[in-house]
Amino acid sequence: MKIRNRLSLQFTLISAVLLLIVLSCIYLLSENYRKNDFRERLTERAITNAQLFLAEDNLSKEKFKEVQKKFPQTLPQEDVHIYNDNYEPVFINKGKAVWSNEVIDRVKKQKTYYAINQNKQTVGIYYVDNSGNFTVLVSAVDTYGIAELNQLFELMLVAFLISILILFFTGQIFSRIALSPMIKVMNDVKFIRSSSLHKRIETKESKDEINELAITFNNLLEHLEQSFEAQRSFVAHASHELRTPVTSIIGNIEVTLSQTRNKEEYKRILEGVLTESEKIKELLDNLFELTQLNVESMDYDEIRLDEFLWQVKDEWMNRIKDSEIEVSYHLPSDSSKIVIHGNERLLFLAVGNVIKNAIKFSNNKPVFCKLYVANNQPIISIRDNGIGISNEDVLQVFMPFFRGQNTSGYTGMGIGLSLANRIFRLHNARVSINSRLSVGTEFLITFTN
Repeated sequence: MKIRNRLSLQFTLISAVLLLIVLSCIYLLSENYRKNDFRERLTERAITNAQLFLAEDNLSKEKFKEVQKKFPQTLPQEDVHIYNDNYEPVFINKGKAVWSNEVIDRVKKQKTYYAINQNKQTVGIYYVDNSGNFTVLVSAVDTYGIAELNQLFELMLVAFLISILILFFTGQIFSRIALSPMIKVMNDVKFIRSSSLHKRIETKESKDEINELAITFNNLLEHLEQSFEAQRSFVAHASHELRTPVTSIIGNIEVTLSQTRNKEEYKRILEGVLTESEKIKELLDNLFELTQLNVESMDYDEIRLDEFLWQVKDEWMNRIKDSEIEVSYHLPSDSSKIVIHGNERLLFLAVGNVIKNAIKFSNNKPVFCKLYVANNQPIISIRDNGIGISNEDVLQVFMPFFRGQNTSGYTGMGIGLSLANRIFRLHNARVSINSRLSVGTEFLITFTN
């Protein structure tokens, strides 16, 4: 069911319930008023009958004439009974004892009596006279009042049904008007494709939910556009980085095959092919690691950072000859503060990439690694005395394939730090960089809880 129809039905249902409550209250109040009014009329008839039959000798002629004028005004299906203290019918309906002694006793005791049997109402009074005490019971049916009440019910029913129809169609109109901005947003989104992510949905100054939805869509489109741009840039850079060694390999092979060469020349060319192939393998390995970070289910273990840092140091000093890595600690008394939960293989790769860059861009000068705790958070500092990073490049250093302006004389593809940053983020680690050109760079890796 569409939202427009659902809103119309909900609006109609709520309005119908409220209208039904109002009409029910009006009907019940009218019914109560009819009963009370007819009860007063029955009481008046009981007094009139008592005065007519029992009090002629106690009334003046003028008063008695007034009573006589009232008497012919009988009620529909009126039934009058008068009983003496011996429970005997007198004056009218003699010998016809319709009412039980219990009812007559109740009238005597309470002085008044009121009862309803289906549509017939009964009023009783205890009339005290000098000629004796009598119980007067008058019954009648409020034919006209019931007819008017039935007519009111029919009128209310018709009005209720008509109101329901009017409310439903009115709800349709208002829901269509209310949802028209959303329909416009939907129509605008339908025409946005991957090739037109630059388009945006029109927004207004109002702060209603529809405008907030449009703003949310625009923010989503902004992120999608950036992601597609990053993907296109990633593919372009990866293609470029792969094309260079592949072109070099093909060129070396073509030159080699152009003529017969001696053993030393073949060896030299093959070494060049091997070097370029290793570059391709390293690039593919890094790309694989970079893409696997988005889907790989990581196994987390407890990692003690002081032992971990020594392992990284030993690994890279063995990989890069003539490198020098100095490790220092400022450890707290509670060793649990330098223990984190993470994937040791990935973390080893990330810290190793930072140390490898520090060694490379400092021309094998000493690299200083320090582990300490600040604000109950373990921090690894990796500092070098290398070429440094400019303020402009610091903002983009973690972008895939990005290389600083002063790195043209150094080998590399610009993937290592991007890969390291993603791994650090998976471990809830925050990376900050302090760097000065021609002085050196310090990476601060803070592991948050």
